[in-house]
Amino acid sequence: MGSRIIIAACAACAACVALAAGTAAAQPAPQKITIGMYAPTVEFGAAQARLAYVQGLARAIEQATGIKTEAQSYANITALKKDAVDFAIIDGMCYATNLGWKLLATSTIGGGTTRPWALFSSAGDSMQALKGKKLAFIATGCNDAGFIDNAMLESEVDAAFFGGRSGKSDLTSAVAEVASYKAAQAVFAPVGSAKGLTKVFDTGSVPNPAFVAISSKLPPAVADKVAASVIGFGGSGAIAGWTKPSREIYAALAGRMAKVVKAGVLAAADPVRIDAKDALIDPPTLKDSAVVDVRHHFVRPSGGRLE
Repeated sequence: MGSRIIIAACAACAACVALAAGTAAAQPAPQKITIGMYAPTVEFGAAQARLAYVQGLARAIEQATGIKTEAQSYANITALKKDAVDFAIIDGMCYATNLGWKLLATSTIGGGTTRPWALFSSAGDSMQALKGKKLAFIATGCNDAGFIDNAMLESEVDAAFFGGRSGKSDLTSAVAEVASYKAAQAVFAPVGSAKGLTKVFDTGSVPNPAFVAISSKLPPAVADKVAASVIGFGGSGAIAGWTKPSREIYAALAGRMAKVVKAGVLAAADPVRIDAKDALIDPPTLKDSAVVDVRHHFVRPSGGRLE
């Protein structure tokens, strides 16, 4: 009797697994895929160039999947989230603050998945020359204060060091705020993008934009085809290409964006043992006695007689 119950239970369990597998396999492909793009730190030069790039990628995805694919470039992260797109090209610091999205590919620029950044200035080559001056930055809406104060300045510069901060919509506008308009005197930017400005110091590497799956409702097979078509996309423009995902570089940036409180390290002193012989000084010893001749204690009178 007991064995029959066990067999029946196993059969029911197997049927459930088969049903679940069949449901997953039978999950219909979507009739349309939406791709969004928000990558203000990449120097496309104009909004039309950004839109043209993401539309070209959408056509490649549509050809690979056979699913109608639409693309849109966004001016801010809030609008992209509000539209609930299926996939997105998202800036490095924005993915670092949204690591719950599934990473499908990492973009390559200049031959790498990260770019070195630096602080550039129009007011000299020292940090002290910038005290009280205005800082321009790319306002991504993805923990901008943490990116500037902690990732770029390593939590070592007071937030009130700069006299003001000017958030701009993209890299081109932020650099122009310092180089052309002279409305600010410093800017954080990728090395090589701030022509005509003086590099004050290097601030470390920042990961390039990521291609992520935002919607969790798409069949895994569709997401895999989309990822493969993105990695194989050559395209042209500021983003040279795509490679396999590297989540570690974004997680590392997320760690750098957190405030670090630094404290001095006190090392335990090694015990000092003093030998008693080192603390005592032996007095000098008279090795030879000073013997005084007895006759030196007497004086001979002039008469020659001793009394």
